[in-house]
Amino acid sequence: MTIAATALSAQKQKGVTGAVTSKDKKTTMIPTASGARTAYVDDNAGLTVIFSNLATDYPNGLYWCCQGSTVSGPNSPFFVEWWHAAAFTPSSNATAAKVTVSIGYLGGRGSIILSLNADNGGIPGAVLEQWNLYDLGQAGTCCSVQSKKVSGIALTAGQQYWIVASTDADSDVWTAWNQADNDQVDSFLNAGYTNQFGNPAWQSYTTNLNVAFAVYGQ
Repeated sequence: MTIAATALSAQKQKGVTGAVTSKDKKTTMIPTASGARTAYVDDNAGLTVIFSNLATDYPNGLYWCCQGSTVSGPNSPFFVEWWHAAAFTPSSNATAAKVTVSIGYLGGRGSIILSLNADNGGIPGAVLEQWNLYDLGQAGTCCSVQSKKVSGIALTAGQQYWIVASTDADSDVWTAWNQADNDQVDSFLNAGYTNQFGNPAWQSYTTNLNVAFAVYGQ
């Protein structure tokens, strides 16, 4: 077990209690937790915003702390994989330099696999770059984020891409990708993946409750 995985295991002992999922397990609701709450500090000086729904004007309320899209491994409390993805489309050609998300830890061990993906007919396609996230925030608190550097991937204006949160094949981790609270009017394209119904595949849908993330470029 890695040091990071050990840290997650230790964090399980103080995990948020009372979290519940929707009937279809797609959404997790979390009571406000007693863990550390910190204001968001913007460290993206010199970077261009390609996409962001983080409420950076409100560092004490960067996203909604207590509801998120379920991301869990096949050995989680649901015994099914639940992955989540969100689409974005650059308005101009750009070179991706950094991806930021906010995913809250609820239980289990293992990392979340974060990736930048191409589009495949309206669902996540080929992985362009991926990372392991161990430094998850505590679900039910605000305002921690997780960021990863991108190795200079060229993004084309008007072309759709995806940010994907998935898990390892034997993971029992249970997390919630926090929902954005800066726009509850417009529709956004998200996608979910689950093996619950015996035919695992990505399925896209539109939602007014997008997950919180940002993509920055140079």
